[in-house]
Amino acid sequence: MDLHPNLAPYEFLIGTWTGTGRGHYPTINSFAFHETLIFSTIPGKPFLRYEQKTMGENGPMHTELGFLRPVGFGKLEFILAQPTGQTELLEGTAREEDYLLHFEFTTSTVVNSGSAKAVEQTARTYTFTADRAGLRTRFDMAAVGEPMQQHLESELTKQV
Repeated sequence: MDLHPNLAPYEFLIGTWTGTGRGHYPTINSFAFHETLIFSTIPGKPFLRYEQKTMGENGPMHTELGFLRPVGFGKLEFILAQPTGQTELLEGTAREEDYLLHFEFTTSTVVNSGSAKAVEQTARTYTFTADRAGLRTRFDMAAVGEPMQQHLESELTKQV
C-alpha cells in the first residue's frame, strides 16, 4: 500500500469498525442502531475516505460519506456529506491521553440544502482504546431550534 506520510499515525483506522449505538434528541423518540464505519485509503493521497452507515430494527437509518484529512501538528479536518441535505466541515485535534487517542472536532461549518432540516452546528468526538481496536463515538448538534447537545453515541470494534 502506498500510504501518504501524513497518514502514517492513523494507519490503524483503515478497515471496518462495527458496533451498536443509541440516539436521542428532544424532537424525536430515543432509538438504538447498529453502526458501521469504513476508513480506506487512495494510494499516495494525504486523506482517508470515510463511509458511515446505521441500521435500525426496521432497516437503514442514515449514511454519510467524506474524508478525514490530517493536516499536521495534531490537527485534523473532517469533510462530510449527508443525503439528508447537510454538509459538515469540521476542524479538530488528535491528542493522546492515558494511552487513549482522542479525535475532537469542536469547530464546524454546516451547510443545509433548501429542503433539509436546519442543523446549525455539530461536534464529534472519537476515542480509541489503547490497543486501537475499540472506538467510542459521540455526536452533538444544535438543530431545529434546539441548543447544542448530545444526539448520538456508539461503541465500535475494529473487524479483522
